[in-house]
Amino acid sequence: MAARLGPLGRAVLLIAGLSLLGSGGILAVLGATMPAAAPAPRAGLRALPTPEVLTMAPTPPPVSYPPQPVASVSPTPTTVEPVTTGEEVYYATCAAAKQAGAAPLHRGDPGYRAKLDRDGDGVACES
Repeated sequence: MAARLGPLGRAVLLIAGLSLLGSGGILAVLGATMPAAAPAPRAGLRALPTPEVLTMAPTPPPVSYPPQPVASVSPTPTTVEPVTTGEEVYYATCAAAKQAGAAPLHRGDPGYRAKLDRDGDGVACES
């Protein structure tokens, strides 16, 4: 778990661990030694384990990538032609009917469909 912590998290963890260990833990981290006549733990208490000293791997240098040129693509205008099958005309959308110059479509006109007539008044693609 400590390997996933950032530098601040490791510092907080180290300080919290040291405060739990008391002055003996602080001395051990600082490289000092406890006096030879350390008192024995009282009955019912057990000694805390010695903290591990964590070392950080060196941070690799930042990688910079050269900027890549952005391809400019200009949209190609497209024209929508109505689909005709013999005498029938089909407009997929009102935008297609308007682009073909057929809008508004009245009931009975080639290309009129009820799905294009939003309010059901017999005139499709009126706005």
